[in-house]
Amino acid sequence: MNFGYLIFVSHNDSIDYVKLAYALAISIKNTQKEGYDKVALVIDDTSKLENLKSSWVFDEVIEWSDETFWNGRSWMDKLTPWDYTVCLDSDMLFLRDYSHWIDYFIENCNLYIPSKAYTYRGYEITSDFYRKTFTANELPNLYSFYTFFKKNSDKNREFFDLGRYIIKHPVEFKNLFLNKHKPTIVGTDEAFSLSANILDISNEISYPLEFPKVVHMKSMVQDWPWDSELWTYQVGFYLNSQGKIKVGNFQQHDIFHYVEKDLITDECLSILEGVLWKKN
Repeated sequence: MNFGYLIFVSHNDSIDYVKLAYALAISIKNTQKEGYDKVALVIDDTSKLENLKSSWVFDEVIEWSDETFWNGRSWMDKLTPWDYTVCLDSDMLFLRDYSHWIDYFIENCNLYIPSKAYTYRGYEITSDFYRKTFTANELPNLYSFYTFFKKNSDKNREFFDLGRYIIKHPVEFKNLFLNKHKPTIVGTDEAFSLSANILDISNEISYPLEFPKVVHMKSMVQDWPWDSELWTYQVGFYLNSQGKIKVGNFQQHDIFHYVEKDLITDECLSILEGVLWKKN
């Protein structure tokens, strides 16, 4: 089976995305079974990996950049080295084995993008605070942070080609399809949802499943009775020496999409590296 995860990083003046991707790759190595733990990294400058203590967690490193596309993830289908791929946002951590999810997707899907995400307390997110464009324009509520796809599928090719075109021509598509509530930026979520809607394949690529289960830590969808700019203002984050995570009093068991990019400190990396080195 030629399966692997795919992560994209590029230069940012204020955020060290290499550190985030490194933490995610380590967490995958720490939790997934052999054969389900491969990670490919797409990066604009491979020299950024030189200071990582265990850069071998990236099984494949692909140097790539395209200044005409600010969102490299829209090229996931062209750049993946795997026959079957899950493309992930870099600001995530894996906390247990999810290989049974992959078995299902490989057996049953050419393309799957979830339409649900969860709070840290395990409830499905129902607020559209960050997704009013989707509600107002009746778009499928796709979360591209976990995108499974089969390489070289004709149907997938049409979907991804259209998604790239949308990202490259955002004003045109905002005026045509998003005029009821125009987003400031047309990102991968908006482009993929539009692409699915235009091609009329929403029900084929996103239907109700109990997985993948991703805890999405955007602050204003946690069902708190107050507003909060950052979730870490309201509840504690605890990473123990085994790489397990608690948020407040709630133990986390599912993919943790922490959102706040400065959460991964050198101390957090050291803990994750310690688990990795003990395992290997």
